[in-house]
Amino acid sequence: MKKLLFIIITVATFACNGRQTTETESIKKANQLIADKKYESAFNLLQEADTSNENPDIFLLKEDILLNYFVSSMMHQAFALRDIDKNEDIMDYRGKEGVYSMHFVKIDSVLLKLIKKYPDNCKLYKGLADYYYDVDSKYGEQWLIDEANLQEAILTNYQKVISGGCADYDTYFAMGITYLQQEKGAASIPYFRKAFEMDGKSADAIYNLAYAYIVTQQFDSALYCAKTAMNLYTDNVYKGDAAMVVGRAYTAKKDYDNALKYYEKAVELCPDDFYKLKDLLEIYLVKHDKRASEITKKIFDLAPENPTIYQDLQEKYYYYGNVTDLINFYKSQLSVYKWSDHVVGNLYFYIANIYLDSDKKNAKKYFLQAKESFKKIFESDHYVFEVIEDALKKCDK
Repeated sequence: MKKLLFIIITVATFACNGRQTTETESIKKANQLIADKKYESAFNLLQEADTSNENPDIFLLKEDILLNYFVSSMMHQAFALRDIDKNEDIMDYRGKEGVYSMHFVKIDSVLLKLIKKYPDNCKLYKGLADYYYDVDSKYGEQWLIDEANLQEAILTNYQKVISGGCADYDTYFAMGITYLQQEKGAASIPYFRKAFEMDGKSADAIYNLAYAYIVTQQFDSALYCAKTAMNLYTDNVYKGDAAMVVGRAYTAKKDYDNALKYYEKAVELCPDDFYKLKDLLEIYLVKHDKRASEITKKIFDLAPENPTIYQDLQEKYYYYGNVTDLINFYKSQLSVYKWSDHVVGNLYFYIANIYLDSDKKNAKKYFLQAKESFKKIFESDHYVFEVIEDALKKCDK
């Protein structure tokens, strides 16, 4: 009897070990296929190894393939995959038309099922949090769960990851970003700090830490972090963003000389960036620097048909400069852009808008000129004519 029991146990153990060996081998082969950029083949191999999604490690590798190497995604519920050549990048295919096989996988449903079976496996909580974080970054309010609940699910599951000892750099960084999205700057700070502790070369972690310090009005800390990020970034756009944050911290401290230095550096790195140019204009206006007119022209020329340009310029001049200077600038552009009825109409409209509070006679004159210009490009039912008619009534009061 004992001998028979031994044989049964031995056979059962062999079967279990054989299955584990097969699963381990499948993961090893799939990782090699991923390294070779054979993403579709890797996923199919894992599907064959675990069709019912019973193995946590295999499913987590499936999730990694789906989230990182998809060609197209339908609400992150169905994914198109493709094998590509080693000299290609999946981003060369993403979002482009093509014939691909779709894999329908409700990642969160599978993970919740696995978590119920393996409640102490913190890697599963990480997989779920990573999935929700990726969904939020790509779909936000447009997904199946409203964004507030989605972000709470992200934070709740990442907390379990931390408690379970599975947290890595991405865990802490994602928590920091999620808290920032919830406008909880103070809550984000310890997570960005931890992320930077784990990867002292991460410019993204310390840049976002600088931003969190800005929104919590800890400007000295923001300066240190933003300068560090500026030194770590190699890409000019990101380096310019960090320089802009340095400038904003100095501006908040009313150290306008140093603010100017970093705003000019930001614009030097990103000459056509609307937001960096706006910050530089603000400092020029505060310091009564004659170069304000030069930057105003540069901002205006970025998109003279876009109302946002006029609104932002008007705001800067109202708060930090002299709106008469802006009126004169707009008038100077009427001849420059005489070939565009759209731009001329905008110029007349926003000149009139500035005059409305102080000189209703001139306001009426320019609103009527704006109306004539817009008639050449817009249908009669365009909303701009309703706005002008309302403004003309104010001019007559």
